[in-house]
Amino acid sequence: MTALFNRLQSVTASQAYKSTFTTDSAMPHYQSVKCPIEVCFSDEKQTQLAYFLRLLKQASQQNRWIMFIGDDALIDKNLLISAGIALNKVLVLNNKKSLTDQVLMTKALITGNCSAVIATGDIEDFETESIRQAAEQGLSLAFVINREASRNLTFH
Repeated sequence: MTALFNRLQSVTASQAYKSTFTTDSAMPHYQSVKCPIEVCFSDEKQTQLAYFLRLLKQASQQNRWIMFIGDDALIDKNLLISAGIALNKVLVLNNKKSLTDQVLMTKALITGNCSAVIATGDIEDFETESIRQAAEQGLSLAFVINREASRNLTFH
């Protein structure tokens, strides 16, 4: 599966989550996902939310931050808590200093201080070699929440 991810520009949250079980180690090896992970929360793709939260839970078990770039990327804190994600490991970057979300994501990924970095927008805008390399170097996950699909989200 890792070889497949090396050829793809992006993957879905379900593909990324399912790849965590393809390794023999006791610790999930989701760092094999170096491309941006698209998260859609439309009614048809409610399972993507579950996979996204499971991946964030895995990421929160590391001694690193989970960074949301802007309030648009932030999801409901009750969802985070119910998924087992420690809120004291969550950062929200609001002061963007005129930098694009892609540049901010690259900077946050490459430092290695974040286990996951989440932004909103069109996945194609984040399918860059710099983001791929930053995720690989920082051993971090890059998530992109599709804004258009998330507008249709309904919680049951």
